[in-house]
Amino acid sequence: MSGLARATTVVRRGLGAVFLALAFLPIYRILGGSAGGSSFREASFLFGELNLDLALWGTITIVLAGAVLAWFLPADRIRGWVESLAKAARAPSRPALGLLAAGLAGGLAFLAWTILYEGHYTNVDEIASMVHARYLAAGRLAGPLPATPAAWLFPNTLMVEEGWVSQYPPSHLVVMALLVRLGVPGLLGPFCVAATAFLLVLSLPRLLPERDTEARLAALLFAISPFVVLLGGGALSHLTAGLFLTLALYSSLRARDGSASWAVLAGVAIGLAVMSRPLQGVALGTLFTLGIWIPARPEFGVHGLARRCFATAMGGMPFALFLGWYNQRLFGDPLTLGYSAAYGDRHGLGFHMDPWGAPYGPAEALGFTSTDFLEIGIRFLETPVPLTAVVGLYLLSARTLPRGAGFLVMWATLPLIANAGYWFHTTRMIYEGAPAWLALGVLGTVHLTRRPPQQETASRFASVSWRGPDTAVWSAALALVVAVTWGVPRLVESHRWTEETLGRITPPTIEEMGADGALVFVHAGWYERMSAVLQGEGGMRSDTIVSVLRRNSTCRVHEYAEARAAAARSDYGVAELPVIDLRQEPGTAPGVRQRPVPSMALNVRMVPGERLTPECARHLQADRFGMVSLAPLLLKGELPGLETGDRAMYVRDLGPRRNRAVMEAFPERTPYLLASTTPDGAPRAMPYLEGERLIWSPDIGSDAALAGLVAP
Repeated sequence: MSGLARATTVVRRGLGAVFLALAFLPIYRILGGSAGGSSFREASFLFGELNLDLALWGTITIVLAGAVLAWFLPADRIRGWVESLAKAARAPSRPALGLLAAGLAGGLAFLAWTILYEGHYTNVDEIASMVHARYLAAGRLAGPLPATPAAWLFPNTLMVEEGWVSQYPPSHLVVMALLVRLGVPGLLGPFCVAATAFLLVLSLPRLLPERDTEARLAALLFAISPFVVLLGGGALSHLTAGLFLTLALYSSLRARDGSASWAVLAGVAIGLAVMSRPLQGVALGTLFTLGIWIPARPEFGVHGLARRCFATAMGGMPFALFLGWYNQRLFGDPLTLGYSAAYGDRHGLGFHMDPWGAPYGPAEALGFTSTDFLEIGIRFLETPVPLTAVVGLYLLSARTLPRGAGFLVMWATLPLIANAGYWFHTTRMIYEGAPAWLALGVLGTVHLTRRPPQQETASRFASVSWRGPDTAVWSAALALVVAVTWGVPRLVESHRWTEETLGRITPPTIEEMGADGALVFVHAGWYERMSAVLQGEGGMRSDTIVSVLRRNSTCRVHEYAEARAAAARSDYGVAELPVIDLRQEPGTAPGVRQRPVPSMALNVRMVPGERLTPECARHLQADRFGMVSLAPLLLKGELPGLETGDRAMYVRDLGPRRNRAVMEAFPERTPYLLASTTPDGAPRAMPYLEGERLIWSPDIGSDAALAGLVAP
């Protein structure tokens, strides 16, 4: 073995040991109390705990059960079933198998969208993207917002000189807009995962020429992965980025094996991926070209490599220029993405305070990457034996890896390494690496379950060495059974809407509002109203708003928001604004405490000795029956500037004064107010004046129990 080969083996086995450790060790606990800095951090920490318990006890239980079964029962029948499946996967041509994989992935994702999600988006990112896409579909770069923008703005959207836009790069939005024009916006996710599965069937066998069967099975596994299917039921930018990057991979493989002109298409695909998810587009786009062509350089020489690189650059250049124009037009600078325009520099890469005021340094990067590994291990297949552990054992125990497997390792790990430099962590952030993890999992399972040739004819009773592979076979079979009968149903159930939530995201019926064009004021919560006013009228950036709401008393923020909005309207000096804590730091300011509100399932932030003013008491009391978020309902109606008059328009209830301004902007529409009228009751649409009397009566602010509420 040469020195380079020995070094490669050491690195590969070291990486396998790291994967195995991350599959079972609670490294994320180094975060300690810092995980409580924001809700998504707390959720990430909690998921780490749950996944670790499942990985540890699930693996112990499954492997012990597999060992017992292997002692008494041979695994020959299971091997026969697997071989039949492999034979069936080898039978069709690659395009035919690709169509089958596409049908599986797209069909299952469509069922998730229509049946599980019931045609509703589950993430505010999707809603913000679709709002912007509807304007793009109508030929507008941004949406016009009459009256106060606070009536429409919601997270991940912002106002710029052009108008109302989302924070997202353009290629994902353009794909959404195209589907809007075609009248099938709900097909974005199913189409993307279907096309990705098709391209994987064409690409993975080229990438693993010595393991055609395993490559085909990996592509089929991607098509039915519960993680892929449920993500494919939505409309996140990860889906379009994954499709574009898979197209780049296929094009690069064709450019390696044939004409360099395929590299132009690779450049186009990478350009589209960067305009969908910049970080993963750059990282994986580089790997999917140079990582394929540099090892093949002896086949086409330095000049061939240069031609392919130049063709890629030419293919991607128009998209780089378009992205610069888009950023300049909307956000004032070619290199400024919408994320930074909405949340500031803290939204960017690197170790610094995140937009919520929580620290993100090397320790946090390691801790959250640990949770990412745990999520990959369990969630990609919903098996109790982590996928990452199987891959780790494979890298540790294999004598050599087949051609292309090393590239898969780089593909699997690069999204994790890139995301380690980014403050936001959740499983979908590493979706683009899912095909590589699944392919490595298939290779690892085949390796761990294969009997050495010399043992095929050995007496079972003369040697016990056969039990290791048979234990692996039984363990894999048991893990699959647990995934199908428990893991996947549990996952599906966790994604199902509750009746309460469904009632708050379903638009009112025509019977409730009448057949004419309605203007429906959605009664959002006090914090949402203040955020909208601070952003829409006060011009405050979203990251600052989050810190302001957390670090100050609620009533003080309300007074500040009103004063700042008045200052923006009348141009009097900032010095006249109330003094509040504007620092973007972790936690709450000294003395600020959560104060329960008597007889209401609400809390309010107060400082010692503070008494609620009548105006603050009125806003708090307005939420006594609960709140309804605006964002999920926006897409169910018409948007400003795109009205046809045959559907309702949904806006945020901001209180009587601001609501009047919105009604004046749409005098032809009949106003309604959507709110709950009993504690925990489902929202109902009522004539606006009736709703205003119920929710916003001036007498509410004089409620003695609230107006006299004093913080201890």
